[in-house]
Amino acid sequence: MGKHQQNTRAIADRNRGIIEQQTIVDDNLLPCAEELSKLKDIDPLIIEWILQRSEKEQDTRLNFNIERIRLAHKEMNIANTSLWLAFSLAIAIFVLSGFFIYLGKEIAGTVFGSVGVFVVVQSFLRFGRKEQQ
Repeated sequence: MGKHQQNTRAIADRNRGIIEQQTIVDDNLLPCAEELSKLKDIDPLIIEWILQRSEKEQDTRLNFNIERIRLAHKEMNIANTSLWLAFSLAIAIFVLSGFFIYLGKEIAGTVFGSVGVFVVVQSFLRFGRKEQQ
């Protein structure tokens, strides 16, 4: 049904690989008017059937897009929750490290605090790299 045209353009860079890729798809739900008139000559009820199928196809596409948006929001909520949890853990590590130092265990408090800072910084950096990809 209709015309289906697909164009793909990619620009490559030797050092970084593909830096731009664009795909354009022209996929009409309904056939053109000439095709519809030819089909109507074969079967007068075919136009109604094609319209019903086109409506179902459009509803399916809309539902698919809505589901993709819902999943994207869910992923964003999980990412935000993870960041808040990592931040809370960092604060807890600092408080516990300060408590160790207050109790007179300077070496344990300093080591615990520095390892905690290293782990938290690494987790934030890893999260940033995943978000960029």
